[in-house]
Amino acid sequence: MTAGRHLRAGRERARSSGQRALLVMLTLAGLVSVACGPVSTASTVSDAERDLGEASNLEAVRRAPYEYTKARALLEKAKECEGHGAFETSSTYARQSRTMSEKAIDVARLAAEREKRDEKFGVRKARPKGDDAPTGGEGQ
Repeated sequence: MTAGRHLRAGRERARSSGQRALLVMLTLAGLVSVACGPVSTASTVSDAERDLGEASNLEAVRRAPYEYTKARALLEKAKECEGHGAFETSSTYARQSRTMSEKAIDVARLAAEREKRDEKFGVRKARPKGDDAPTGGEGQ
């Protein structure tokens, strides 16, 4: 009987050590998944900052003001949400900011090409109507 008791005790220890190993693996997987939120959000926000910087280098403030302003506002909101721990929301805003930054880059590049072409061919910007019209009472 002592041999049978030892055999059962060995099986129970093996089963409990297998359960412990499973518990440890599940705990580690949980910790890794929790840590991914802040890391991936920080990466997305960083990418959005880089894209906005590229748009800024192309003078998107002047050449694509709507797209640039919206991208900047979305990036600020992403940073705000990240600071409050709302990582999923922050990532969403950062992705939207990247999309608007890409549009700002495209519009700014097109505007820069147009400006170069206009310079090359001597195209002057049209003056608003009324600039050369006499003002009331002068010269009459």
